[in-house]
Amino acid sequence: MERATDFHEGKIRVSGTCSDEAIHGQSHRQIDFEGCIAMNDAAINWDEIPDIITKDQLYRICHISKSTALYLLQSGKIPCYYTGKQTRCYQIKKEDVIAYLEDRKVFPEAYAAPKGWYKGYYEIKLEIHLPPEVLEDMHEYYADLFSQYKDVLTALEVCKLTGYSKTAVNNWCAGGQLKAFKRSNVNHIPKIYLIEFFCSPYCRSVTRKSDWHIRTLKRFPSWRSQKQSQGGAKA
Repeated sequence: MERATDFHEGKIRVSGTCSDEAIHGQSHRQIDFEGCIAMNDAAINWDEIPDIITKDQLYRICHISKSTALYLLQSGKIPCYYTGKQTRCYQIKKEDVIAYLEDRKVFPEAYAAPKGWYKGYYEIKLEIHLPPEVLEDMHEYYADLFSQYKDVLTALEVCKLTGYSKTAVNNWCAGGQLKAFKRSNVNHIPKIYLIEFFCSPYCRSVTRKSDWHIRTLKRFPSWRSQKQSQGGAKA
């Protein structure tokens, strides 16, 4: 379904080829959600979930807050149809919710709300280990990102590139998480080890990621999708 989005006064308007009748008919379907929603999304009885759901049903199915659900819909992270009504204004396809849950397992960073969206501090829960085929693509992705830089970088150069503090970079070097060698008492990091670090489980477990790091993680799914469409990435 083709969609066009229009942000106006904090609201997202998404238009498509589906009819209002089809959407509204599904949204009012009576169903016992407590009986088909489990704490583990893998155990959700999708056969009992209607084809079109509301925002309130979305946050209950996905076990996320109302604020997170609103961000996902207004940002277009989860496609939706905006009716403009006072209530039940967001209509979401079941297939898009399933796709979101599957993608979130591997790339939770891609769905993180920006700074200021929440009143309090928001901590992203990460999937630490990636499937081998995704990890292989991530290595290639970061190799492309770092291709314009020299083969060996100092700790200060890594700081300027990645947005992490010099203390953090030097601590990673001292702890062995980021492989480096000393020259004139300065940590030097070969680029191949920098790529390896950003693809490592340890790096993914870092809770307070830099803005640069978050941006690269958010762009990775679209980069991989484009590569897949060209026949280069494994599904």
